[in-house]
Amino acid sequence: MAKLTELTELTAAQHNQLRVLPKKVLDVVKTQHLLNLRVNELGLAATCLPMFITRVDQTQSWVLSAVAGLEKGKNLFVGDEHWEAIYQPSSMQTYPFHLMKSPKDDKKLTIGFDQSVDAFSEHEGEPLFEGANKASLYLSRISALLEANIKNDIQTFEFMQRLEELNLLKEISVLVEYEGGTVNTLRGLNTIDEDTLQALSLEDFDSLRSKGYLAPIYALLFSVFQLNSLMQKHNSRGEGIPITQIQFEVAKSTT
Repeated sequence: MAKLTELTELTAAQHNQLRVLPKKVLDVVKTQHLLNLRVNELGLAATCLPMFITRVDQTQSWVLSAVAGLEKGKNLFVGDEHWEAIYQPSSMQTYPFHLMKSPKDDKKLTIGFDQSVDAFSEHEGEPLFEGANKASLYLSRISALLEANIKNDIQTFEFMQRLEELNLLKEISVLVEYEGGTVNTLRGLNTIDEDTLQALSLEDFDSLRSKGYLAPIYALLFSVFQLNSLMQKHNSRGEGIPITQIQFEVAKSTT
């Protein structure tokens, strides 16, 4: 994502002819094996994507992530100019647009974009405006998603905070084994600790239920089986060494 200082406010007056090239958006996504999710997406995303809890580094907050590839830099769901999954994460649907503070009123938010991103054209693609500087259906959908994501980001933060408070996070490593014995280990992935979940007091368990957190918790747990689908997609493409199996290993403490 672009930094806030790099964003340009999108306006009908200045960008009336601007269009978005969906293929260019996919070109960016195809190099990302992890995709950000929000808590409201977990139920739908679990139908096709394995999901985990990750950090970019040890100083940052927890984030929800879908694993879209078993090797860094490779997204198995980007095919020939289209997305090959039932569900498309919101972060993909809104890219390359972001919310930013309005240059005219820093108490208001507006839509911004990074002008250096190679996803825009004035001659082809999805138009952003039509008629008398009216937002197109495409831009209206993007705007609605971005506005909804404000609330969804808050809910996601609160969800992750509660999981950490109840010690429900368990770090695991995913061992991807190839023909010939080579093993690629995916580290830094966290899932729900089922033992801790089962041992919660009735009060704590009911607090999860009342907040609506049980459904996303179970979605996270069940989604790990989608790693088998990733293995099948990798092998069916025939672009690398076939994968023979995927195993889980509880990460060893470094303390």
